[in-house]
Order: sequence, then C-alpha cells, then structure tokens
Amino acid sequence: LITRRDGSQAAVDAASELGIATLAYYPLAMGLLTGKLSPQRFRGNRDPRSRDLLRYLEGGSGGTAGNIAPGGVGPVVAALENVGERRGKSAAQVALNWIICKGAIPIVGAKRVEQVDDNLGALGWRLSEEEERDLDAAADALPFEFRGCGFQTTDSKFVGYGFEKWRLD
Repeated sequence: LITRRDGSQAAVDAASELGIATLAYYPLAMGLLTGKLSPQRFRGNRDPRSRDLLRYLEGGSGGTAGNIAPGGVGPVVAALENVGERRGKSAAQVALNWIICKGAIPIVGAKRVEQVDDNLGALGWRLSEEEERDLDAAADALPFEFRGCGFQTTDSKFVGYGFEKWRLD
C-alpha cells in the first residue's frame, strides 16, 4: 500500500495478463501497517532498523527511510483502521486484503500464532471499490514511500557479494 509508486501496480497488472502470479514483499511494511507499533517501542534504540521504523511512525529524516513527513504513516494506518472498524477487521487484515484485491499474493511473516490467525482473517472477503479508492487516496497523499528499514530495503537485494540495487522501469 505504501510501496506502489514506482511501477509496482503496472508490474502486477502486466504479470497478471501473462498469467504470472506476483508476490508482494513487505505487505505490512515491517509491521507499520498493523496499527500495533508505537514510537515508544523504538525510542532510545540506536540500531538502524529501529531508527527507521521510528521515522516512519513519527516523521523525520535519515537512514534508509529518507525524509518522512511529520505524522509518518499515521494517515494510512488511520484509513486502514477506519475500514477495519466498519468491517470488523484489523488494520493488518485490511492491508493484506487490499493487496489481494490489487491482484498480488502477500508474503506475510508471523512470529506468534495470534499473528497467523490475524493474517488469515484477510481471506474470504473483498474490499469494496470505494474502500480501495479511500486507501489508495490515503497512500497517495503521503509525500514518501516505504523503502525498507536498516539493511532490509525494497530496492535492493543481497546477492552474495553485496547489495545490488534494482528498479521497475
């Protein structure tokens, strides 16, 4: 939802036309779209991942995140929670369902059984077109995009000898 400006949807659409399934990496933006992460959890931590997550939550500049507007991903999380309240779903379930509605398969991670159960709640229903548009608008209003945290970035991969950058043209 917050990593889609650089041709991601066009790539999903082109793959779909060719009968190729597309996997969505970081579908919950490392937990940022779950609505469960708070700045207090990361404040005072000095590791690059925590510092970037804090910037995405509150705003600021530096690290992999780059320049994040004040309030960070808050408006998108609020939109996810808004849809979730009307549907009886969590923000994470709404975010995962948005990816499914866009034609991709989310690769979700879970550390606890409760997270697996929550992720499964994204299945068996679909967002309305209006809900999709509302979420798209909230994401489009952000003046930044999720680029990963610390050494885990959305525009590069570790290939054995170092990181190799890539982009969709």
